[in-house]
Amino acid sequence: MQRSFQVLLCLALICTVQRVVLSDILPVLPDSYASYDSSTVDEDFELPEYEPSKGNLKNREIFKQLRFGLFIHWGVYSLLGRGEWVMHHDKIPIQSYKLLAPQFNPVLFNATEWVQTAISAGMRYITFTAKHHDGFCMWHTKQTNWNIVDATPFKTDVLRELAKATSAANMPLFVYYSPLDWSHPDYYPRGMTGRTSGRPESGNWSNYLAYMHRQLEEILTGYGPIAGIWLDGWWDQPSHEHWRTEETYQLIHRLQPDALIGNNHHRSPFWGEDLQLFEKDAPGENTAGYAHSSMTVDARLPLETCDTIHANGAWGYTHDHTPRPIDWIVRSLVRAAGYGGNLLLNLGPQPDGQLQAPPCSP
Repeated sequence: MQRSFQVLLCLALICTVQRVVLSDILPVLPDSYASYDSSTVDEDFELPEYEPSKGNLKNREIFKQLRFGLFIHWGVYSLLGRGEWVMHHDKIPIQSYKLLAPQFNPVLFNATEWVQTAISAGMRYITFTAKHHDGFCMWHTKQTNWNIVDATPFKTDVLRELAKATSAANMPLFVYYSPLDWSHPDYYPRGMTGRTSGRPESGNWSNYLAYMHRQLEEILTGYGPIAGIWLDGWWDQPSHEHWRTEETYQLIHRLQPDALIGNNHHRSPFWGEDLQLFEKDAPGENTAGYAHSSMTVDARLPLETCDTIHANGAWGYTHDHTPRPIDWIVRSLVRAAGYGGNLLLNLGPQPDGQLQAPPCSP
């Protein structure tokens, strides 16, 4: 029987910490260009007026009361045990990286157990990485074979299983989607990351945005009510005009008007957003160095800070997955609540589908 999340937290106090070299695991680039400033960063770009639906406004108030959520980073990168940025950091060409998929067979995955584990830890919602920066999709998308059903022996739509399990437990499900894509040939011009994936130096950006929109449409029309879409990767090419942000937001709001949109862009909220997100920092702080110098807190929106339980700072699975001490988690919860925000605490499941057990036994 899988150990509960609460047990994992308790055992953190008696585990021996094995230190690792953080630069081998963590994404260091966002720190270095958090204050990136050029003419392509169009802070004054004007967007049409946004009027949230009544259901959207109601869901914002509900979100404020949730306080504590489970963030799940999971994909083929878990096989390498070096975090979710391993393709970028290790400069793995996409053709070599794709060899991971036939080895990815997480037969111990059980969506109901994941949800019950979160509930037992006092968590009230789940945010799941349907697509991370490597472009691998954890649902049966029709837009590419680079997905868990078509490319792996597991042949199971993980997002669908989670949608069913969270719905049965009346738990809100947020879907993380990365606009940044290190594997798609039309993600061109390239951004500041994923430049060593071996793709041709050519592509059609409009085709890529259409691909992204078709995928979001699949998620928003095929998996029941989604609590919200959690975007991450805009910072790779920081320009509203380039991303055509308003088109993406209009699509999401048209297909599910009550769903909340959050974008982890490290800047002040943009038109069409319903949440303000903060990475490894309390709202308004910048100790991690991710926030752009122009960022301000919009107190009208629900606030959320995300961080990871793994002491090495990684989001995806790593071989050294020593959990942080309980007092750190309590302080993080109190800190977020003190600013009126939620804490979204991350856990990277193992390649076999189990939530990580601690690296020692009581």
